[in-house]
Amino acid sequence: MPSLESVYDMSWAEFQIRLFAYRRMDLYEWEKLREVMWVTYIANYQDVKKMAKRKEQFFPLRKDKKQSQGVSQEHKDKFLEEFKKWQTQVG
Repeated sequence: MPSLESVYDMSWAEFQIRLFAYRRMDLYEWEKLREVMWVTYIANYQDVKKMAKRKEQFFPLRKDKKQSQGVSQEHKDKFLEEFKKWQTQVG
């Protein structure tokens, strides 16, 4: 981006598209770095039994982590409790 003002002039959708592209490019750079680190790691490893079996174990990235689906029941109950309090105050 040429300036911070151009960022402020963006719509939210354009910002999200650019953010998605930035994160994708950043992840690609980390994948390349991980590949180089993995090859260096396994090239002259002395004790094979102690080394990581996969590069995902050796250097996990954001895409390798399992993402939780949805909201936990505890958060849902807390939200509903606060929503009912708000309804009684408003209504």
